[in-house]
Amino acid sequence: MGIAVPELMPISELRLRQSEVLGRLPNGPVVLTQHGHAAAVLVSPDQWNRIIAELEDLQDTNDANAARLEPTNDFDGYLARRADRVQTGD
Repeated sequence: MGIAVPELMPISELRLRQSEVLGRLPNGPVVLTQHGHAAAVLVSPDQWNRIIAELEDLQDTNDANAARLEPTNDFDGYLARRADRVQTGD
């Protein structure tokens, strides 16, 4: 997945043309600006879900690598910690 260059848009444009702005989201994120500074980022639900899934995969990989590097960690302990993290949303 390539990195999309976000479109910059004054927040006043969102107020005036909501449907048009929301229609642009499948093309990539839109950064809303307020007084010339980034105030918020709008992304499509599909893009948000992909980002979250990738972050969860990276966290799982990081946890698995940490468990392998520490001799006191066993696989059952890793699974228990992972299950706890998934349930609490951490």
